[in-house]
Amino acid sequence: MKRDGESVKKVVVIGGSAGGISALCSILRKLPADFPAPVLGVIHVDEHSSHLAEVLQRCSELKVADPVKPEPIRPGHVYIAPSNRHLIVKSGCAMAVMGPRENRHRPSVDTLFRSAARNYRRAVVAVVLSGALDDGSAGALAVKARGGTVIVQDPNEAQISDMPANVLKQVKSARCMRLEEIPAVLLRLASSNGTPTLPEVKGEHCTDPEDVEVAKDNEPLPMTCPDCGGALLETRDGKTRQWRCHVGHRFSLNSFTDAQSDAVERALWVAIRKLREREAIQEQLAKDRSIRPELRKRYKENGAAAAGDIQLLEEVLTRL
Repeated sequence: MKRDGESVKKVVVIGGSAGGISALCSILRKLPADFPAPVLGVIHVDEHSSHLAEVLQRCSELKVADPVKPEPIRPGHVYIAPSNRHLIVKSGCAMAVMGPRENRHRPSVDTLFRSAARNYRRAVVAVVLSGALDDGSAGALAVKARGGTVIVQDPNEAQISDMPANVLKQVKSARCMRLEEIPAVLLRLASSNGTPTLPEVKGEHCTDPEDVEVAKDNEPLPMTCPDCGGALLETRDGKTRQWRCHVGHRFSLNSFTDAQSDAVERALWVAIRKLREREAIQEQLAKDRSIRPELRKRYKENGAAAAGDIQLLEEVLTRL
């Protein structure tokens, strides 16, 4: 196995969602303990799950860790995004950052891929595995734009085909492979002598991560962020379009549609709660014998109107 101080020529980044854990295990199982590159991975899991590194360690000879604190990246090591944290790589270090959600996910595949592409350019090998929607597409495009290599699990064999299929649409030169073929290709690419040595960090001198960048000079949209209500800005990278708020939440069109639907549902439940409160208050007032009869009648009508509005909103919820 390579030791600290030896050259690292490639950085492998891997992302997936539903079906991604088993796919990643299949890859790691076939990588030797002396694999000559660091591997960084993001799999969408429940925010309260904290055992992914342990699960992956059972199917790999490489050392698997979730870098809660910044760690130098080393060959023969796998760095997995901790629960509810983005994983980024910078100046030879793997770092977990809180950061705003991207495509409704934290961790996000795009966040990892983009940071690797920005720091290591053509030395990056990005792999997109099974998953729903399109997290990873913008990140894969960033990797390719800086000369890196993009590999996609064959959508026809993926448990959920959306993520790999969307990357193939965005990155025409991406290599589409069966899962069993990917480990051998990664080993060949990581062992290549044609790539400059990457910057290394000696010892444990990783600094705390800086804040995740947010959008600045982009075109504003007449819509608001469904997560925080902030103004949205549109950014484009080739054919890829993303929407970001000033806080830093990012959305593709698909993820924005889902997030907006959730925001509408939340708003409707708040409206129903307020209407139920109004109904209860009006009914109490209608029972107050100290109030003039005509006012009690009005309060009773107001309570009935609130009940009718609740029924209408509940019907709307069934159609979402």
